[in-house]
Amino acid sequence: MHRNFCKNCENTFEVNYCSNCGQKTSTKRLDLNYLKDEAKYTFLHLNNGLLYTSKQLLTRPGEMVKEFIEGKRVKHYKPILMVFVLAGITTFLAHYNGDLKIIEEMKVSNSKNSFNPDTFGKIFTEYYTLIQLITVPFISICTWLAFRKWGYNFIENIIINSFATAQLMIIGILFTPIKYLCANTGFIFISSAIIGFGAYGFNIWLYLKLYKDKDLGEIILRILLTLFYLFLIFLLGIIIVVIYMVVTNSVKN
Repeated sequence: MHRNFCKNCENTFEVNYCSNCGQKTSTKRLDLNYLKDEAKYTFLHLNNGLLYTSKQLLTRPGEMVKEFIEGKRVKHYKPILMVFVLAGITTFLAHYNGDLKIIEEMKVSNSKNSFNPDTFGKIFTEYYTLIQLITVPFISICTWLAFRKWGYNFIENIIINSFATAQLMIIGILFTPIKYLCANTGFIFISSAIIGFGAYGFNIWLYLKLYKDKDLGEIILRILLTLFYLFLIFLLGIIIVVIYMVVTNSVKN
């Protein structure tokens, strides 16, 4: 049988793909056909990966996440990469959906506690992806502690909450037209609050379906316990910031 030579890792193999690195046997010269193939692959990957997973998160979130954890992953977009992609889209849409409008209007009347919306807006737009990724491990610590007797380890909780974070952003993206229409009206805060509560409702639905074989009261109790743990982390964060500010001011003085 004819043996092929891999131009990527210099391995020899007999099939259509390198058994060492996975590169295809045929590596033709880059031309228009290559661009067509790349465009086709990108579209199919988007359609069968990102869009498919997004649809699943909106229609059967708990079941889909459970299947992914148990190994049914071929059709699905990788959860952490999905957070990256959706956070980028969300950051771009923030210029049009009214989120930055809310930030601009968040001014404190008391000059001693003046709020700089430009700084906050810069953080929101430039570090949104990083903020989303940082919050996932902290949320996962809380869900792991609250649901630790129900079988999923900490890493699996990170995957669960990556999908939950992606679910929130998908809903935000889908409701961009409504937020855009309300951006210059007095309803921007109300509409954003309604959309936000609705999105977190989808998160709760995800957990209800993920643990659908458990008692409903137990699930709700553990969700509340998760919120309590999150509150403790938030409180700890405030304490650390206050201590840092006090120490910094003391050094300056």
